[in-house]
Amino acid sequence: MSGYMYKSNSPQVSIVVCCYNASLTVERTLKSLSAQSFEDIEIILIDDGSSDNTVNLLESFASIDPRAKLLKNISNRGTAYSRQRGLENASCEFVMFIDSDDIADPELVSRLYDTISKDSAIIGVGCYTKYFINEDKDIGIQRLGPSSKQEFEKIYNESKLLFTVPCTIFRKSDAIKVGGYRLDILPNDEGIRYEDFSEDLDLWCRMSDLGADGRYFITLPISLLHYRKPINSLSTRNVKFMQLKMRWIKDSLQRRRAGLSERTLKQFINSRKFLEKLNDWR
Repeated sequence: MSGYMYKSNSPQVSIVVCCYNASLTVERTLKSLSAQSFEDIEIILIDDGSSDNTVNLLESFASIDPRAKLLKNISNRGTAYSRQRGLENASCEFVMFIDSDDIADPELVSRLYDTISKDSAIIGVGCYTKYFINEDKDIGIQRLGPSSKQEFEKIYNESKLLFTVPCTIFRKSDAIKVGGYRLDILPNDEGIRYEDFSEDLDLWCRMSDLGADGRYFITLPISLLHYRKPINSLSTRNVKFMQLKMRWIKDSLQRRRAGLSERTLKQFINSRKFLEKLNDWR
């Protein structure tokens, strides 16, 4: 790896890997990125204030792969902050995120890049993913996102939420145009980081507004990523906060499509009726 040379003068795709206490899984993730058939990439590693051996592992990887650079958050800032930092530091127009416990198939970057680079109307390209708990056994296939332009247009015209996988490749300029990853959306004394729930969904939905100009998302019907589903994940532990955030994302999308200004998350929460809150509890 130390003798690696870019095939072109500059990388074409920025891959961002955000890490927090990921020492048990991140080596396998990075190994899968080193094995990509599409080699003209930069790998942005972000440590989010880890307290285990994660930083040492990232430093070791960056020392042998010249395509990698390491950024360190001074303290733990959360998923949305780290992703936004990665987005802002990406030097390529095409960007994708890989979680620090996932495993990319060798053709992942090649297939996604080949699709999006050939059509300027494409906002983002995702793929099916195999998900697992233990690395030695896949337990299913995750099929997210529209499989055609027509399917996306239906989602757009009906003002529905746009779901696609976290490893979706997209254009940095489009993400910046719609505001990137939103931060500090509801400061509170409980320390709940609402920005870290469904942060990808929020970005995809705001980017899907570009459908007004004939742009679209698409999903390749092939599994190119092994997606780890940890039993005690952030979404599993905080279902009620995630569901509330998703309802706000949908409310925001519908208001934008109707030509109305978005409500803040606090305004949305205060607007909810008793029966809506009761249904949340149920």
